[in-house]
Amino acid sequence: MTTSEAVEVLPAPDQLERWLRSQHWFRGRGPVTCERATVLRDGDPTLVHVVLAGDGRRYQLLLGLRDELPERLVHARIGTAGDRAVYEAVYDPELTAALLDHFEESAEVDGLRFRGALPPRYTDAPVGRPFPGPQRNCSIVYGQRHVLKFFRVLEPGDNPELVLHDALHSVGDPHIAAPQGALESELDGVRTTFAVLHEFVPLGALGWPMATASVRDFLAGPGEDPQAAGGDFAAEARRLGLAVARVHADLRDSLGEQTAGPDDEVEFVGALHRRLDDALAWVPALAPFEAGLRARYDAVLEAGEPIRLQRVHGDLHLGQVLRSPHTWVLVDFEGEPHGGAAERVRPRPAAHDVATALRSLHYAASQLLVGADDVAGLLPRAAKWLARNRKAFCDGYVELSPEFRLDGALLAAVELDRAVLEVCHEQRFRPEWVVIPLSAIAEAVTGEPAWPV
Repeated sequence: MTTSEAVEVLPAPDQLERWLRSQHWFRGRGPVTCERATVLRDGDPTLVHVVLAGDGRRYQLLLGLRDELPERLVHARIGTAGDRAVYEAVYDPELTAALLDHFEESAEVDGLRFRGALPPRYTDAPVGRPFPGPQRNCSIVYGQRHVLKFFRVLEPGDNPELVLHDALHSVGDPHIAAPQGALESELDGVRTTFAVLHEFVPLGALGWPMATASVRDFLAGPGEDPQAAGGDFAAEARRLGLAVARVHADLRDSLGEQTAGPDDEVEFVGALHRRLDDALAWVPALAPFEAGLRARYDAVLEAGEPIRLQRVHGDLHLGQVLRSPHTWVLVDFEGEPHGGAAERVRPRPAAHDVATALRSLHYAASQLLVGADDVAGLLPRAAKWLARNRKAFCDGYVELSPEFRLDGALLAAVELDRAVLEVCHEQRFRPEWVVIPLSAIAEAVTGEPAWPV
């Protein structure tokens, strides 16, 4: 369908823009235009894939059209196109089933290529429903078989989610959900990933609620040793460290690695300083720790140790790992959530992922202290939980990667850089949580446990 014909399936511009501005993933400010609209299923209901452009970004939508909108889909309504209701199709199982059919057939529709390698069905098409809760992208879960992730914002090129999963799958890595297909097309003459299809991880439990439940149980109990608490997380933290080390090793084997040259090392440390410059302008509370932070950044160059660069996960916090019945599984390999395409594919030190995981453990240990009446009493206990689980994660990692320097200047600098970025994020979105990363910075710089207010 051409753009001129798209008016038949798109809601009125004011309806569409009003709906877009209510979506947390939409960042546009000016008007949007339709670059393409492709009918994937005709009839009633109709399924349409749409690419929109606005404010220098491209977005994709799945729209449904019905002559009459049933009550179960009223919440997904966007507007009207002629006499038909237009709604977000991801909430319509009839249309998500039609979408899966295209992957099974490895179909191509007006330049949209559905590349699939799905296992044979053992029943009719499983019902596809969107994963609940706000997300950067839209994930449709099909029963216990598949997860289809649509990238809300499109950028020309292969998405890291596809590249890294394919690389890890090629060497038999057990810590990923097996790739099953992709939706691809051309943007600006470049092959571009629009969506990826993965195997569903059955009975997968997110690492964040597992860790925070462990902290809650320990802080609520009478004991002083987190090992004796009923919800001790340390064994899982160690297994997670092993899993991350295996993924890093497999990424090196499949995609290679390189050693940063002297100029690259200077640029790497310079980027740490520049991010601190930006943070100091935004959060004055960082000022007392500026000299200590800069000294730890400069220590990377003074150490004279080579910096090995490779592809990494890029955003490895406890909300990006699932505990299956068999092992830990890493998900969402898109990289830095706020970086551009070039930033997300840039090789980094493995310390980037290790530092991000350690920062996430600190968040898990500290989140119950925010706003608590008895911080002075809870802080030493939270510190014990963190020390135990931090050590367990690191022990697991170095068991498989013994060359990794846990006491090196690089990990210390990257971990502090992560904390500085967290301070800026919390200042913008959750000011009451600034205390968590700021306390980590204060302790690293002063050597004393701190909980600034």
